[in-house]
This record gives sequence, C-alpha cells and structure tokens, in this order.
Amino acid sequence: MNIKMVFLLSISSFLILWDFSGYAAKNTEMRPQTQVQQIDQQIKELQDMKRGFEARALRHEDQADRLQFDDQTYLEMRRHNQLAAENRAKAEAVQEQINRLQLEREKLINDVR
Repeated sequence: MNIKMVFLLSISSFLILWDFSGYAAKNTEMRPQTQVQQIDQQIKELQDMKRGFEARALRHEDQADRLQFDDQTYLEMRRHNQLAAENRAKAEAVQEQINRLQLEREKLINDVR
C-alpha cells in the first residue's frame, strides 16, 4: 500500500474518532474541569505526535543532505526530501488541531469564570 494512502487512511480515521469523541463529550454532562483535563491530554498526545513527525522530517532531511553529493543516489535523495516534506505537512496539520483544541480550552476556561 502506498505510504500516502496509509497516511490518509490513518489521519482520516483519527479525525473521525476524534470528532466523535468531541461530539460525545459535548452531549454528556461533564464538569468543565473534566473537559479541560481531557483537552489537555489530547493536546499532550498531539504534541507528542507532532514531535515525532518533526523528528522523522529532520532524519530524512539529514539523509538527503548526506546523499546530495553522490551522483548515484539522486533518486534516493529526492525520496528523502519528499518524505521530509510529507512529515512536515503532517506536523503542520497536527499543529492546526492543537491550535483548535487550545482555543476550545480557553473558551471552556472563560465560560467557567
């Protein structure tokens, strides 16, 4: 299976589950503190995920930098650059989710006050 297809399937299933969990959390009577704690946990998990994508991107960039001076490894260098760009894009998508959760958290905190 193509790596792009695997990524799209995994991120879409993650988003569906995440959206459903948000829907379930909104429909149950939860204390705002509990919701804030859950959001904090989700943010922490997403930050860990983002760090992983960034680390993989750096590894691929380093590998591409090492290969750039060897004429016989041009295709492999391009592949590493492409993988680095894909991991950077994944990290940016995760950062958008983190930003959305942080806004939701701030809204919950402000509603309590």
